Amino acid sequence: MADDRRLRLAKAEGRMRLLPGVARVRILPLADGDEIHVMVEGCYDQEDIKRLKKDIETVYLLEAGEPIDYRKISIAQVMKEEMHDDSSSNGRPVLRRIAVEYGKGGIVTGHVDMEFGGQCYSGTADGRTIRDSLGNIAKRATLKSIEMLLGQRFALQADCEIVNGVVISEVTLIDSTSGQRQTYLGAAYKGDDLPTAVARSILQALNRQFELLMD
Repeated sequence: MADDRRLRLAKAEGRMRLLPGVARVRILPLADGDEIHVMVEGCYDQEDIKRLKKDIETVYLLEAGEPIDYRKISIAQVMKEEMHDDSSSNGRPVLRRIAVEYGKGGIVTGHVDMEFGGQCYSGTADGRTIRDSLGNIAKRATLKSIEMLLGQRFALQADCEIVNGVVISEVTLIDSTSGQRQTYLGAAYKGDDLPTAVARSILQALNRQFELLMD
């Protein structure tokens, strides 16, 4: 498959993950046409499924540049405790909420909530959009949320940049006792939601480390 089409399908997957209730998306490029498999969290009735399929068709058309037969779209419904992304099943935190609030005087507040082991860890950061980007505010809030999860054992630093529509985060984990530093890389497609992409890229950088860090 050509790199250009692979990138378009990856962008389509990223957009579909932003649809309400969607937890996972996989587009399978097959010889007789692409198949789209989507996992949603919760209980959907037939009208909800129809509406979601319409949204998926639209996203696919806009990003992939071609229509798709609704019969090629498969929707799987799972309850929250059955999700493979749940922290209780794989030892990793789950991103639950990202919110941006605009206050007086140009003040912007970012909120990032993560769940692990049935507990919620919230990080908050303030800034002014005149001199502080939404991505930077989201980065600081995400790091604070992870630091709350890890306790006093580690400090975090991160540099985030956008390259060809992808947010790439270089995250440095600093051991508070020894001062030892380890650096990890993560990436997430930016789409139209920069704060979410920043948070996801930072989490992606550390995902494989959480099981060790939480021992």
